[in-house]
Amino acid sequence: VSMQQYKFFDKQFLAHTELMFKKFPSCLKIAFIDNREKGKEADADNVHPSQKRRYFSCLIDRSCKLGDDGRRLPIFRVELPGFPILGDGKGDNQNH
Repeated sequence: VSMQQYKFFDKQFLAHTELMFKKFPSCLKIAFIDNREKGKEADADNVHPSQKRRYFSCLIDRSCKLGDDGRRLPIFRVELPGFPILGDGKGDNQNH
């Protein structure tokens, strides 16, 4: 399942996500987009100067540990080449 806005979920949405993990404990995996400030190492990593953040495609499942904010910590985290444009004429789940 793709929940691209998982990083921005409030407590209610996080609770609903946890219910889904309880209902489908062995088969549910969730992909989402994460971001962070590009940081000091951006020049060494050839991040474009006008890009303000780094973006990542992340994967979580029920076995992932919970972070301090109630979100699960990703199993996999792959850096994307830039800002992922979401929802332009397609269902959001087709873009991730």
